[in-house]
Parts: sequence; structure tokens; C-alpha cells
Amino acid sequence: MNEAAENKLAKQRLSALQLAEALGNVTEACRRRGISRTQFYEYKRRFQTHGLEGLKDLPPVHKSHPQTTPPEVVEKILALSLANPMWGCVRLSDQLKLMGVSVSSPTIQKLLIKHDMGSRFQRLLKLEEKALDQKIELTAEQIRAIEKANPCFKERHVESTRPGELLCQDTFYVGQLKGVGKV
Repeated sequence: MNEAAENKLAKQRLSALQLAEALGNVTEACRRRGISRTQFYEYKRRFQTHGLEGLKDLPPVHKSHPQTTPPEVVEKILALSLANPMWGCVRLSDQLKLMGVSVSSPTIQKLLIKHDMGSRFQRLLKLEEKALDQKIELTAEQIRAIEKANPCFKERHVESTRPGELLCQDTFYVGQLKGVGKV
């Protein structure tokens, strides 16, 4: 908003204050100006403390919260969660406390959800993606957890030089069909 528009807005707010003083009735002045009484008293307080400058729009509130978890702690949480995808938030919180980082389990849950790692299955998927992209080397425990959730993971390391080189076939007995025989 430019300076002229801010001054115009401040003068409109000042006129609401002056109208209330002239009428001697705050409710009627607020009704005529189309503002709430709560807003009127906010304008009045700001005008008494800062003058006409106080009636201009205030700057927006900063987006980040002072109690936001630091990025290095978030990285530790995500790394520990990927290293141990079967651990829940309480166990992650306890392990972090042993490392000297105090973070509550609800905070850990919120961070994991924010990074699409809220459930055990999502953490295993993220771990599997990183392993397939060759970004990390999996431990035996991680491989066991992934294979338990996704049995197809065992065969993914088998490579062939051309399509159709490796095939797998399975047969089973269905029964007798009339006119066909054993199937």
C-alpha cells in the first residue's frame, strides 16, 4: 500500500474517532462507519499512544514462530527416523534426549508428517526410495524391515542385460474342467 492510501485510511479511522466524540455515542459512530466497537477501541488506543501514525495499517506478523525447531535438529530427527524406520515418535524422542537434544514426541510427529514420514510405511517407502537412488547404504535391520513391508524388495537387486533374460514361472493345480481335463 502506498503512502497516500495509508494516510487516507488513517484519516478515515480518525474520522470515526471524531464522530464518536461529536455524537457522544460510540455504538452509533461505529454503526455509521461500519466498524466494530472492538476495532474502534483498538484505533482509539493506537491513536492515543502513537498519534495519526498509529492509525495506519500495522506491518504483517512475522511468519516464523520463535519456538520453531532449528533446522539442524530437524535434520537429526529425519536422519534418525530413516536410520530406524520402525521406531515411533516416543522412542525417537528418547534417543534424541540421549544424544543431548530435547524434543517432544508430538513435535517429532508433526515434523515427520510435514516431511511425508508420519507413518512407519511412509518411512519405509522413503528409505526404499533413497536406497534405489543409491543415496544411502542399507543396514541389515533396514533391509529386513523393508522386506517385511514389501516382499518384492528382495528381487530388485537382480539385474539382467536385456529384457526377458530372467523369467520366473509358477504353476498350480486348479481342478477339472469339462471338455478340457486337468487344468
